[in-house]
Amino acid sequence: MNFNFILNYPWWFVLLCIVTGVIISAILYYKNTSDDFLPWQKKLLAAFRFTVITLLCFLLLAPLLKMQITNTQEPVILVFQDNSQSLVTTREASQMKEDYPNELSGFIDNLSADYSINTYAFGEQVRRETDFDFQDKLTDMSEIFNSLEVLYTNRNVGAVIIAGDGIFNRGQNPLFRASNLMFPIYTIALGDTVPQRDLIISNIRHNRITYLNNIFPLEVTIEARQARGLNSRLRVMHEGNTVHEESISFASDSYFETFNIELEALETGIKRYRIELEPVADEISLDNNTRDFFIEVIDSRQKILILSAGPHPDVGALKQALEDNENYETKAALAQDFDEDIRDYDMVIWHQLPSVRHAATVLITQATQANIPQLFILGAQSNISTFNRLQTGVQINVRSAGFNDSRVNINNDFALFQVRPGTAEILPLFPPLQSPFATYSLSPGTQIFAHQRIGNVDTEYPLITLSQISERKTGVITGEGIWRWRLNNYARNNNHHAFNDWVSRMVQFLTVVEDRSFFRVTTENFLYENEQAVFDAELYNRSYELVNNPDVEMTITNEEGEQFEYIFGRTGNAYRLNAGTFPVGEYNYRARTRLGNEEFTAEGIFAVSPLNLEALNTVANHQLLYQLAENSGGKMFFPGQWDELLEEINSRSDIRPVLYTQDEFEDLVNLRWIFFLLLILLATEWFIRKYNGSY
Repeated sequence: MNFNFILNYPWWFVLLCIVTGVIISAILYYKNTSDDFLPWQKKLLAAFRFTVITLLCFLLLAPLLKMQITNTQEPVILVFQDNSQSLVTTREASQMKEDYPNELSGFIDNLSADYSINTYAFGEQVRRETDFDFQDKLTDMSEIFNSLEVLYTNRNVGAVIIAGDGIFNRGQNPLFRASNLMFPIYTIALGDTVPQRDLIISNIRHNRITYLNNIFPLEVTIEARQARGLNSRLRVMHEGNTVHEESISFASDSYFETFNIELEALETGIKRYRIELEPVADEISLDNNTRDFFIEVIDSRQKILILSAGPHPDVGALKQALEDNENYETKAALAQDFDEDIRDYDMVIWHQLPSVRHAATVLITQATQANIPQLFILGAQSNISTFNRLQTGVQINVRSAGFNDSRVNINNDFALFQVRPGTAEILPLFPPLQSPFATYSLSPGTQIFAHQRIGNVDTEYPLITLSQISERKTGVITGEGIWRWRLNNYARNNNHHAFNDWVSRMVQFLTVVEDRSFFRVTTENFLYENEQAVFDAELYNRSYELVNNPDVEMTITNEEGEQFEYIFGRTGNAYRLNAGTFPVGEYNYRARTRLGNEEFTAEGIFAVSPLNLEALNTVANHQLLYQLAENSGGKMFFPGQWDELLEEINSRSDIRPVLYTQDEFEDLVNLRWIFFLLLILLATEWFIRKYNGSY
């Protein structure tokens, strides 16, 4: 350790401090002859006073003490062990569970005689671990390098040892993440690179939601390794019953095929299905022969009614766009022929109604009184004066019987919903609509989605508006001819995506029902078995103000009827509960609370699906491990080569202690020993003077 003083003043100021100390001590003990001290006492007291005065004057210069400190940092060896299930799905599973952990532990003990060792497990996440159970359900090797960055930046890492099979199914490619490391990586290649006989359900695709009595598609991808000439059967099971079955013959040792299956949704709720692949002889693993999935069957398809003054291609275009969306059930009819209860529908589209020939006043009044969302499309047959009395948010003052050709000019300030960027770009290119030659006025609360562009002039006249007054939602399209938009969309892009997107977004806004309940609980309905179930709750008082004073309790019930009790925590003015992970299955939850004299409850269901990623690929990727070691200046070893690995690490000259030198600065006035030195000098001087009868 080296010391230095740093001053903000010239060094001759130190001489002034010494001179000041000499002068004061001389005046006190040599010029003053009234005190009777022995010669040695006078010299000692003068020395004490000189030291104190000089030090005090020196401290007034605010000196800094610079200390140069050298530290030695020993190298640390980091061991990362793969803890995923893929290591125990091979024929050597018993050896991996019983013999290998003891071999690894013995190697670490030998290595720790010369180095500091930190051992980690990796799989779903990286964590400090010395006991490995090989039960992680996925492998994210990139997390190793994220941990190195967070925990060991600017540390003396001598080497990293990664023991695994080279299989990863989550995160980035480890070769990319390891490209900038400054220390070697040694890999221990586990697992088997020789493909074994195995049948695998490698992928399934399905909708998360379907509707009651619908036929929903299921896509199942099958792989078969080393099974040429063998046969199996693919089954889909539901509640113990086989709902689909077919035979499979494997024509090669690398068989791969996707099966498209159609199933019927017969009951509402979250339904659990199991896909089974009948095993063949000598399969290496049966875990990947079955997969479960859940699908929610609902009976809440919204019914849309299109009533028109007469036949018109606009009606067909709208009906086709809505039928492409499985959330809607659409019916089109002429107003004069409609004899159903309009309250059975969730939305009504009035095409050129009220018209000159058919006012449809009774139907419109019924829909308005029932707060049914309505969309009005105006045209040549519309009765504008009757329309103006409907309180749609748009008032039209017709100037003449003519019509304008009005293109779309999208309002960038519109905030009720958003269409896709591609839709917003193509709508202004569509053919013009036929709009009344008129002036327009809007009620408060009415927003314009698109203005009218007449010729090359952008006007403030509305072309498409939407409004919400209390619980009543209304839309208005002030022109006819949208059927041309659908045709033009197809002519430009060979599809109707933009037109359908615009129609769906507008209808979705009009039909969505606001949740006005006072107690709400939300969660993710579909989880994997390694994901935590997190619930958020909100409680409102009668003024619809968020409150979280009362406790919220929840009961979760599994398929066997077992109940688990929880209490929500508070977050700001709401609630949150992390209930942790759950086994595979279907669960019901019921939350309850009390505000004043009122009791509130909220119920729901969620499903936990199995995560079988580790069973999908059991062939070790030793090439990745070799490349990982080679790129970093390390080597790849196999189990049993522990002595060779130890010798390799010990022979490296770059794995050695590192000396770090750092400068530390301290105000001299903050050093306690100087204070006590001054105190001792002054106290000793005072004692000697008092002892000799002086002051």
